[in-house]
Amino acid sequence: MTAIQAVYDGQVFIPEKPCDITRGSKVKLIIETINQNHSERQIKLAAFRQLTNEIKELSKTDPLPQEFDEILSQRVRFREINSL
Repeated sequence: MTAIQAVYDGQVFIPEKPCDITRGSKVKLIIETINQNHSERQIKLAAFRQLTNEIKELSKTDPLPQEFDEILSQRVRFREINSL
């Protein structure tokens, strides 16, 4: 049996240190709360998780329409650089 300390971020358990368990292994967790206080690290980790999820959701939106380049070129003057 291996004991691993982990932090629960509201969705998953994240080990505090790397562990020697094969990826995809099915394990049995026995929950024993060590500390009820949220450390600064736990708070930052939860905020990062939330931000990551928000970015994933925003990435699901449709890309800009084809007309965008045409509309933008009408508002901004582009010049071609032929010397390159």
